[in-house]
Amino acid sequence: MSITYRPATADDLVPATKIVQQAFSDLRQRHAVNLPTNLSPPLFQTFCLTENPEGLWVAEYDGAVVGLGLSWICGAFWYLSQLFIRPDLQASGVGQGLMARTLELAAHHGATNRALITLGYNMKSAGLYLRNGLFPREPLFRLAAPAPSVRSRLSMSDCATVPIAQPEDWVGRLDEAVLGFRRQPHHRFLQGSGTVRAAQIEHAGRPVGYAYVAPTGHIGPLAIEPGTDARPVILAAIGSALESNPAQLSINVPGKAERALQTLLELGFRLEEPMVLMSAKPFGDWQHYLPRDPGYL
Repeated sequence: MSITYRPATADDLVPATKIVQQAFSDLRQRHAVNLPTNLSPPLFQTFCLTENPEGLWVAEYDGAVVGLGLSWICGAFWYLSQLFIRPDLQASGVGQGLMARTLELAAHHGATNRALITLGYNMKSAGLYLRNGLFPREPLFRLAAPAPSVRSRLSMSDCATVPIAQPEDWVGRLDEAVLGFRRQPHHRFLQGSGTVRAAQIEHAGRPVGYAYVAPTGHIGPLAIEPGTDARPVILAAIGSALESNPAQLSINVPGKAERALQTLLELGFRLEEPMVLMSAKPFGDWQHYLPRDPGYL
């Protein structure tokens, strides 16, 4: 089998996104996870191609794209956003081929840490990442609940939400406090994408967190100022998400975020899918940062 690798171009992103959907659907079906795998426009992939073009690679077989490796970098932090292979060509070395090439971005920028999020039941991929020096650090859980049920149980929060007009400096400081690095370009992407609303969460007029909420009811990323009680911040973010009248709410929660997990379970949220954060070195304050998804972090 002759697999070739090359840097991705804008024309590759739509077919590569279809590969991601196929691989996700196949993995979930094989593990009896009954969740839809929707095909979305490659907005974040396009952004990453502009910001870090050397971090995107495709694998080709017989003239067709059969795999995608996508990574981004912020400062000295490298992150593997997507690594997906067409299901019929998995376990053939393509994953390692793409992994090695995306890691060139980390080497080029002198990255001091490398990380990713993968599905908790994706054992073959976990093995690949372990062999490349990435180790399990934090369990994460996708939780979801019917919006009407949450609305009926939701109590008042003593936090308020106001729109974030642009990536404020305090957002960067908060990211640095909970993640260890700033990611202003990513905030600009989200705020300019037209797919989410950015909410500043305040207590007594002082910002204590931020949350992005989608019309679909998905919440994240959500960051909470260390030392702040997570419960009222979570309640305020949920209240903001309910303003769009979604049918369902969803959020990704680290295992260490016990206060957030307790609050969400009391509101009727239930586990939909387990994930795991892997990295070369420990990082992050996972009591105070709830990732958006495995691709964005």
